[in-house]
Amino acid sequence: MSYSTASPRTEEMIPVKSKLATRQFGELEFEERIVYHFASGLFGFEEYHDFIIIDDKDTEPLRWLVSIDDPDVGFAILEASLLAPKLYRELPHEDSASAVFVVVVLKRDPDPITANLKAPIVLNLSSRTGKQIVLNSDEYSTEQKIN
Repeated sequence: MSYSTASPRTEEMIPVKSKLATRQFGELEFEERIVYHFASGLFGFEEYHDFIIIDDKDTEPLRWLVSIDDPDVGFAILEASLLAPKLYRELPHEDSASAVFVVVVLKRDPDPITANLKAPIVLNLSSRTGKQIVLNSDEYSTEQKIN
């Protein structure tokens, strides 16, 4: 299991480590520099502002956006380019150089797994901030089937 990072380590950086106990991944130790701050939270979860991304080899290409405010709150996410490469063109200009993910809704069989392409999560890798935006285009669905 690994975590997404923003920039290479330098000798001057002294990592500040925190611990987080999760149901899905057990106890995690992570550096504060990998935390993404969502000033407005996510839709329906506005009270949660700080998240880390967990890469789990067992569930690739899915990643996990886990709240450090409440580790029981987490979302399966997928790089938007895997499902909708043209989605990047729909982003506001200030977000065009950011990493973009979509929330994946995992359901029990036989229900299809879906992704919310209408409201992607945009991460600014340099400022370590994130936001969820709603696209104006009718081309994208909140329940795009992916299986």
